[in-house]
Amino acid sequence: MTNRGTSPIEVSDQQAATQLFHRVNSVIPDAQNLISVPPEMPVSEALSLLEKHGFSQVPVVVGREVLGLFSHRSFSSAVIVHSKVATKNQKFDPLELIVEECMNPRPPFARVTDEFAEWFDAIDRNDSVLVGEPNRLQGIVTAMDILRYLYRVASPFVLIGEVELALRALMQMAVNDETLSECAMECLKDKYGSDKIPTLLHDMTFSDYIQIISHGRRWPHFEPIFGGNRVRTRAKLEQLRDMRNVIFHFRREITVDEYQTLASNRNWMLLKVRTAEARLEKDKT
Repeated sequence: MTNRGTSPIEVSDQQAATQLFHRVNSVIPDAQNLISVPPEMPVSEALSLLEKHGFSQVPVVVGREVLGLFSHRSFSSAVIVHSKVATKNQKFDPLELIVEECMNPRPPFARVTDEFAEWFDAIDRNDSVLVGEPNRLQGIVTAMDILRYLYRVASPFVLIGEVELALRALMQMAVNDETLSECAMECLKDKYGSDKIPTLLHDMTFSDYIQIISHGRRWPHFEPIFGGNRVRTRAKLEQLRDMRNVIFHFRREITVDEYQTLASNRNWMLLKVRTAEARLEKDKT
């Protein structure tokens, strides 16, 4: 039984809810393979390690203690410094350096529960931020990790936004304002009633667009723009509408197959826009 005034949400649910926020642990790549190098390692070996794994940097570790970071940038800086120190008669070979002579000091450590936006400045300065504690390294987050994460989160919204704006643009190419109003009056009267029918595109829903475009008597207005078959066009638009509702109302995370379908339909819409614009430009000449 729940006491009056007590939230029915259990602690485990509260902990799960915090995962909805964009924190450092969200950005660490799932398959991140943490590799470290000792300070005495020759830089030739460390550089080969970076190239082999496609890393830009690697932590320098003794035991479990992180001493600093070795990177292409820190190596380049060390080469410049050591070459200035070398005399004219002293031959300087950068590859004879060891990691300890080329590493950057240990950057601050972020906690997995930190908001990753708090670390933007540190990542901008150091190219990365270490996650965990000086003697317990849990991961490394780079600017590219954040970019990939934000793209994965935002791209469905971007694609749907492109689709909806493109659909409006295609409808405007197909009919003028007066004809659009006539289409709305005929196609949407059962939904809204005669006195509340929206006649402007930005007042309509995605379902309204579909109803107008695929209406049997109104399809001839839109066929030159959309081409193909009315039924297939409606099916594509309904698929986009259903995915739009899932994405914008945060009902669930879309699957990989759904994302690929969304991207494919977005490209279909882009092709329609390019074709329509090309025809309009051709008609002007």
